[in-house]
Amino acid sequence: MKSNAALITGSAKRIGREMASTLAKNGFDVAIHCRNSKIEAQELADEIKQKFHVRCEVFCADLQKSSTAKNLITEVIAKFPHLNLLINNASIFRESKFLTAPENELIDNLNIHFISPLILSQEFAKHVLSNQINGAQIVNMIDKNIVRFDTNYFYYLLSKKNLAELTKMLALELAPQIRVNAIAPGFILNSVNDKNPTTDYIEKLTKKIPLQRKGDVKNICQTLEFLLANDFISGEIIFVDGAASLNHAG
Repeated sequence: MKSNAALITGSAKRIGREMASTLAKNGFDVAIHCRNSKIEAQELADEIKQKFHVRCEVFCADLQKSSTAKNLITEVIAKFPHLNLLINNASIFRESKFLTAPENELIDNLNIHFISPLILSQEFAKHVLSNQINGAQIVNMIDKNIVRFDTNYFYYLLSKKNLAELTKMLALELAPQIRVNAIAPGFILNSVNDKNPTTDYIEKLTKKIPLQRKGDVKNICQTLEFLLANDFISGEIIFVDGAASLNHAG
């Protein structure tokens, strides 16, 4: 039995996909979660198994329905009883204004960014404590804009702010057995809403960032590896954004 296993929600694509590969490279067995991206998730699982020779399986669940979260973690633990890392990464990103957003916008965002991560973290913690698993960690993926209050993504940002506060509360609640931290990415990938952003748009955005460039997914994976290695860090939110959170760029 391997000593390390990770569940990464929303890991069939984008940053979640790269984190899954990074963990496999570091010897973790990997539980890949997806909602609709079953083909991409299975392709990634096959790639990870062939390249890194670890166990890797796909689990599908719609975390916009918080009722599915407990079933997901139960299924993962059944296949990976040595699970000791949870990464709450699944996300949606839709524009919304407080007065005009559809009624479901609040619930969808809270479910996927806050309530489902809370339930997953709770069940994960119960598993870790009852089985006396060492070196357990939770990493929440947030957003560098949690320091802002003006936004065109009202319910997205509100729910991510909730996840940020949950990170700090759980760091105290679950210490010393489980460390809890968060990563807040800045401009790493183009928005899922910008299918073909113009060069002018990207240049305009990057000029506002103090380091005046986009980040790279490798910067997120480097931060994840740092959190895994440094066992005296808990309750922290690490901004990987070229200092954009300081001047509210982007």
